[in-house]
Amino acid sequence: MKVKAHILKDRRFNNWESEVFGRWTWHDLRADPGYYHDWISFDGVAWHPTLKRVYCGLTALDNDIFYVFDPATGEFRSLGFQAIGDRFDAKFHRSMELGDGSFYCATALLHDQDVQFEAGGGKLLHFDPFTETYRLLAVPVPHHYIQSITLDRQRRIIYGFTYPGEYFFRYDIETGQSRILAFIGNGIAMCQPHYFVVDNDGYVWGTWGQTRAFEDTPAIKIQLFKYHPDTDQFTWFPFGLPRVSEADRGSVDGMLLGSDGMIYIGTAAASLVRLNPRTAEVELLGRPGPKARMAGLAEGSDGRIYMACGTLDETSIFAYDRNSGEFIHHGVIYDPELNTGPARIHDMAITEDLVIYAGENDNVTRSSYLWECRISD
Repeated sequence: MKVKAHILKDRRFNNWESEVFGRWTWHDLRADPGYYHDWISFDGVAWHPTLKRVYCGLTALDNDIFYVFDPATGEFRSLGFQAIGDRFDAKFHRSMELGDGSFYCATALLHDQDVQFEAGGGKLLHFDPFTETYRLLAVPVPHHYIQSITLDRQRRIIYGFTYPGEYFFRYDIETGQSRILAFIGNGIAMCQPHYFVVDNDGYVWGTWGQTRAFEDTPAIKIQLFKYHPDTDQFTWFPFGLPRVSEADRGSVDGMLLGSDGMIYIGTAAASLVRLNPRTAEVELLGRPGPKARMAGLAEGSDGRIYMACGTLDETSIFAYDRNSGEFIHHGVIYDPELNTGPARIHDMAITEDLVIYAGENDNVTRSSYLWECRISD
């Protein structure tokens, strides 16, 4: 695997542990020029197969959160989100869905609770990459921001999860109407999936957190649900994903609807799980590498499921071969010229010729990079 880091911004930070962590507020971060402009993460990555470009949703305190990367030139270009956003629109998290050549996007937060009622709420947007114009669709849940969305292309419905309140909502594109469907949090830990999918029968799959008011020490149980828009009904499953340790909560780091109709799930404990949406059967396929994080998942043109797992300069690309049931290690994400790797991978996209673009996030020592990984057999 050949690896190259593409650098949008390249500022170093040396005061996270000594000064920032647990001490600085959102206001303090915005007042510091370095953190305000250059402390970025690549939280969302999408490949446009027609334009042959990589669209990058960033975390950025200055709200310049949408960029396009051209592999032909190796250059980034801002898409001018600041013209439509405001100071509370701090990131496109896992919220860029391609439909009919255009993107549906949604904004997430970084601000503290002391400004919660100044902040209007996460924006749901349409972006045309050919004209590079935005259109505001809705603010589905006032004062709450959108962590992730997924798109039912057949029924033209956008689903999303919000934060800090964990609401699950739907937005119907044809009518322009939004509706909260459920509150899925338990008030103890984040229970929503990092990313989620709609299966081939129109069911949207997610996770919810059960808690009981009569328990002095409530347990953290993250369980599956599915919802179908035609019946407007939920199925709340009394189980979640396979847990590999006591510390493993079964949190969903990412989901992928495979071409075989199965749902492939990467967990925060770096397990790959297969969910059969027809039977709700879950199967642990394995833990191929470093035992933390598997947010990036993509299916290649070769039919294999590609994933990035690991943290802190130990992140690797693996592939799962569905025919043999084997994991293939393609190598560590490491740029030899820069002598560095990513802190962790948050999202990734794959081209038709098996080039992976992996977005790095949560690096507290420097600006995060976009990583190009060329797969070769």
